[in-house]
Amino acid sequence: MACHYFKSLTISSMGTFDDLYILLRETIEPNETIEQCLKRGLEEEFGAQGNLKSYLGSIVTHFPFVKDGPIVEKTTLYFLCELISIDESKRKKDDPESSSEIKWLDPSFLILKMKEQRTRFKREDVDESVILERVRI
Repeated sequence: MACHYFKSLTISSMGTFDDLYILLRETIEPNETIEQCLKRGLEEEFGAQGNLKSYLGSIVTHFPFVKDGPIVEKTTLYFLCELISIDESKRKKDDPESSSEIKWLDPSFLILKMKEQRTRFKREDVDESVILERVRI
């Protein structure tokens, strides 16, 4: 399973996150289909091309948009993709995720890490374990 790994990620409005694992997340743009968004996300965040295999479900999370600010509700859709090719040099350099290390990890390891992150950061949006549990089945 491919994921982003950040040894340390600082987001000015939210703080610093150390030892952070997250799955690919891409925000859909106006007039863009879900499939186009997925393709763009794979290219920008991983430098990859892939085929959509299946829809895994969604997670609704709540988190402060800025540290100690109002709570945002976000719905993230997750898809399983089959890798066609990857060239990390093609990652979009100004994308926030471009500073991550792309790691290929066993879903069981990521499930444990993400549950631990939820507790450590006190943020539900860093726990995508429910989606990974669907992949393991």
